[in-house]
Amino acid sequence: MRKLLAILLFSFSVSAADLNTFLDAVAKVESSNNPKAVNKKESAFGLYQIRPAYFKDSGVKAKHGDVFKPEVARKVVLAYFQKYEPTALKNLDFETLARCHNGGCGWRKNKSATNGYWQKVKKNL
Repeated sequence: MRKLLAILLFSFSVSAADLNTFLDAVAKVESSNNPKAVNKKESAFGLYQIRPAYFKDSGVKAKHGDVFKPEVARKVVLAYFQKYEPTALKNLDFETLARCHNGGCGWRKNKSATNGYWQKVKKNL
């Protein structure tokens, strides 16, 4: 029983580390890891350059401006992934998650539009 518990805990910590690595790669691509980054043209804020519609879609109880706080930004991104790509999140399918982050919930309609973005994220993994 202890061995099984140890394996499960190790698996969880490896998965969490992998997810952190992925989110770090997205932050590098989106904002050069700058939690104060602003794209005025799109009203995209923070590490992950979260736009108002993405923020609202996530369902996180906060204000869009709160995404300057890395912990809030992370909650928003994970909630968005859980809403639109729960299987990809569970399976740590970083390609699907990156494409969803970049192209929105309808990214599959124009997958090729997210190719360049996925290549950038993959390079930073």
